[in-house]
Amino acid sequence: MSLQRELPIERLASVDEQGKRVFLYPADVKGVYHRWRKIVHWVLLVVFLILPWIQINGHQALLLDITHRRFSIFGLAFWAHDAPMLLFVFGAVFVGISLTSAVWGRLWCGWACPETVFTESVYRQIERWIEGSHVHRKRLAAAPWGLKKLALRSAKWLAFLAVTLVITHSFMAYFIGTDALAQMMQQTPSENPSAFGTMAFITATLLFAFGWFREQFCIIVCPYGRMQSLLLDQSSLVVAYDPNRGEPRRGPEVPQAEQGDCINCYRCVDVCPTGIDIRRGLQMECIACTACVDACDDVMRNINRPEGLIRYTTENELNHKPNQHFRLRVILLSVVLLGILGGLGYVLLTRPPIKATLFHASGAPYQVIQPGTATSEELLSNRYNLLLSNYTFETGEVEVSVDNPAVKIISQSNPLQLKGGDEQNIGFFFTFPKSVLEAGRRRITVTIKTRSLESGWQRDLLQEVPLAGPF
Repeated sequence: MSLQRELPIERLASVDEQGKRVFLYPADVKGVYHRWRKIVHWVLLVVFLILPWIQINGHQALLLDITHRRFSIFGLAFWAHDAPMLLFVFGAVFVGISLTSAVWGRLWCGWACPETVFTESVYRQIERWIEGSHVHRKRLAAAPWGLKKLALRSAKWLAFLAVTLVITHSFMAYFIGTDALAQMMQQTPSENPSAFGTMAFITATLLFAFGWFREQFCIIVCPYGRMQSLLLDQSSLVVAYDPNRGEPRRGPEVPQAEQGDCINCYRCVDVCPTGIDIRRGLQMECIACTACVDACDDVMRNINRPEGLIRYTTENELNHKPNQHFRLRVILLSVVLLGILGGLGYVLLTRPPIKATLFHASGAPYQVIQPGTATSEELLSNRYNLLLSNYTFETGEVEVSVDNPAVKIISQSNPLQLKGGDEQNIGFFFTFPKSVLEAGRRRITVTIKTRSLESGWQRDLLQEVPLAGPF
């Protein structure tokens, strides 16, 4: 009789015969990849927690204030009228993920995805401190309810709740600002019911996702696993088992001379956070966390065999074929990504702090506001609209002037003030004597001066506009 253990073929390891969830308790693992992954996770956690409190140019380093339609990203100010830039941003994210996947496989899932970072480096670590190793946690789950189990589970979920509240408030700081958050925390929930309700909802969602749902998010909810067949190819880097070295696995039914390096210890399955057997090839549930790599390398060292039975590799390498680093997919995605980033950079570099556009108002091209007489010349008027958008957080001032002294400007205010993030459409009238016109039409140069009332910068915009009148 074979002593080899196998996962079920017809269902996931996290589901039993009745379709009910089987909770996974992955074993602890140590190794090179584990150490580096912990370092990456803690760097990401520290950045997540402190980034909202960093100030750049007097503003929060990263602020996505949707309520007030203002966004601060590393010293740059964005407002709702910057929405077209989102095309560049979303395009860069989509193409960037596709390119990363084509080259490095599911590197994001195993090393930087929030579900992985928080679950593995925060919540499961709390479980280890309170409930013990994976063996103790599994025994505790199977044990009947008693005082000890109740105490341990209560302590664990209270710790989960405390950590989740910290994560939630840090998350909200990105959207409402640290100043507003600090003020709300000193007030009662009744004074900020919407913010308190949002906080409670996010806390419940994160507590559910990181404390209970866990690998089910990767298996059921996240679409990446289902997309990987479109994003990966034979030269993409993946975590894979080498059947050329490992098969046939050791067992009593396999002659010793024919046995491969895999001793069928099941260690790679025991440490997997999604409960798969990596020896079955690339699977949708694999998040490339490298836990199986460290576990297998440790076993190989103990039996004096070379490491790397499970390793970062490609399908081509496993099939003894050369990798194609400069393949068409990678080249096209790289060119598209550079084009999108170049377009975004150009828009950011050429975007003025205050954008001003002068255009002729709809309706009659001109009006006669004073008929001509024997002693006075006919006086005409043209109406223009000035569309202003302040892309900064500072109050700006806009002043309009013309190069022809015979042309007068009539406006409700000139210069006029524009608050940070404001967008206004201001009406202007240019009045001028008919003699200004030559053959019924003449172009004049309008100077639009924009300046900051706080930091002192100034920009001049020159725009030529036509004057209309009778021929």
